[in-house]
Amino acid sequence: MIMVDTHTHLLDSRFNNDRENVIQRAYSNGILSFFEIACDINCWDQALDFSKRENVFISLGIHPTNIFNVNQSDYNKLQTLIRDNDKCIAVGEIGLDYHYHTSLFDKKNQKENFIKQLEIALKYNKRIIIHCRDAYDDMIYLLKEQKNIPKGIIHCFLGNLEESKFFTEAGFLLGINGLVTLQNSKILKQIILKTNLDKIVIETDCPYLTPKKYKNQRNEPSYMIETIKEVAIIKNISISKVAKITTKNALDFLK
Repeated sequence: MIMVDTHTHLLDSRFNNDRENVIQRAYSNGILSFFEIACDINCWDQALDFSKRENVFISLGIHPTNIFNVNQSDYNKLQTLIRDNDKCIAVGEIGLDYHYHTSLFDKKNQKENFIKQLEIALKYNKRIIIHCRDAYDDMIYLLKEQKNIPKGIIHCFLGNLEESKFFTEAGFLLGINGLVTLQNSKILKQIILKTNLDKIVIETDCPYLTPKKYKNQRNEPSYMIETIKEVAIIKNISISKVAKITTKNALDFLK
């Protein structure tokens, strides 16, 4: 059984002491590939170096909570780095995060920077990894306003059923992670039940969003099997079927 972790932050400092062990443990547990998300400008060069490894792909972008000191030279560098780089598969994670940034100015700034990065993705034929927290109404409104939108993944999807249908019908995959293993994830479980498995990918968001089994521990790619098990229970199908279909979805995302 092989799997693809479609959202990792393995370059996070919390892996500095044992990063190679974490990666080898992932390979030993059937993880075929990683999508490493570099959404801080200071991580881009390190991510490019990391992508020289076999089966490591990267997404470069500016997280919505990191955009407040960004200038045009940063966007020029982003375009330079992603241009003609086959290991850079997407721009992201980009989007809207209203959990802490609630002022009208902050929201406007986030929207403008999201659209700017979306346009860069279109320009260079890249997909997008969307981060959306407490902002689904505005995110959907912005996407509906665009003449063209890249396909992508809606990372850590926590919207409602109607919102999930918008994203999947627009060509997005829903990123499902360890949060689905928690007791307060009833809405998410219902959405997974009603969503075709070919619209879902599995992610860890490590070192964040650890599955229930490893509560209070640092998350890592080898733990994604817990999310796959939960999806299998929800859909009343085998673990191997969930792994097979979601892995195919992830590999197709690379095409």
